Amino acid sequence: MKETFRQTLLSFQNLFAQNKWLWGIVLGVLVSSTLVTYLLGSKLINRPSQNLAAPQLQDAQNLPEKAEDLRVLNVLLLGYGGAGHSGGALSDVIQIMSLDFEKSQLALISIPRDLWVSLPNGTQNKINAAYATDLQNQDKKATTAKQMAQVVTNLPIDYFIAVDFVGFQRIIGQELGGIDVHVAQTMTDDWYPIKGEELNLCGLSPEEIAKAHEQYSGFELEKQFPCRFETISYSAGIVRMEGGDALKYVRSRHGNPGGDFARGVRQQEVLTAIRDKLFTLEGVINIPRVFAQFAQHTQTDLDAKLAEYLWPVLKNSRDYQIVRINLSTDNVLTSGTSSGGASIIQPRESWEAVQQYIQERL
Repeated sequence: MKETFRQTLLSFQNLFAQNKWLWGIVLGVLVSSTLVTYLLGSKLINRPSQNLAAPQLQDAQNLPEKAEDLRVLNVLLLGYGGAGHSGGALSDVIQIMSLDFEKSQLALISIPRDLWVSLPNGTQNKINAAYATDLQNQDKKATTAKQMAQVVTNLPIDYFIAVDFVGFQRIIGQELGGIDVHVAQTMTDDWYPIKGEELNLCGLSPEEIAKAHEQYSGFELEKQFPCRFETISYSAGIVRMEGGDALKYVRSRHGNPGGDFARGVRQQEVLTAIRDKLFTLEGVINIPRVFAQFAQHTQTDLDAKLAEYLWPVLKNSRDYQIVRINLSTDNVLTSGTSSGGASIIQPRESWEAVQQYIQERL
């Protein structure tokens, strides 16, 4: 019984990246972002809210009668594991897409999944639990997730898009027919998990398994079962990716460079590639049809009518300047530990300092 429990915990650790991707198209340019859910659902820590008080939230804007009068549009891009994935309701990679029509600018803001926030229910938790709360409450407008994104950025969030692994791969492979990603830095990961091998004992005896659990923990323990992993590599330059390739590229946690912050950069590279591919498709001219195709794979509070409304301004955003903002411990965040021992990320100074950092780059 004890050994079975240990193996279950180990399988949870190895399944680190199962989450739904955020993809979809707010027609044309409003393409969504990727995400990966690490199966840490059983490790989430709730405790009374304290410190780092959240600023007052703003309401999403009322859209003007004419789309041409719209100044800024902010869309939250989420991903979660979904059915069949333990801890699948947790968002891992979280991006905000901010379109500034006056500046002709598209900004991608990456938010770390381990960022510690005060949830509306009066507890503190990792921000990747926000959308899980919405799913539990059957809130189809992702109210909590939007609120937490605004806490971090102080940007009113107008809409959200979320997608799972299967949907993400279908969008890349089927709807788009593959994408060309500009890989800024060569990345190799010798420890990428192989689906279906999470409980493979790799030929170890019960005694060897028990010894491994006594000597190691965390990722070092995972590495004692090498048959559960494969090596993936992406060279710097333009890389052609199908759905499975793109998913691995953004899921990789132990690549070099690795970590959550490096993954945020890779997600933005894939987002940019999707945007570029969308503008090469003849079908993108027919927004209702294109939106319907993407909507099959996503959860969103956007609809075809809104898509038609936005298209007059979105179709002109093909050549917008792209600004990438990655919140990390290199700028305004710092690493820490929750009262329950979980690794978390917090503002180095205050939420206001984080928001000022973002505003200075928008």
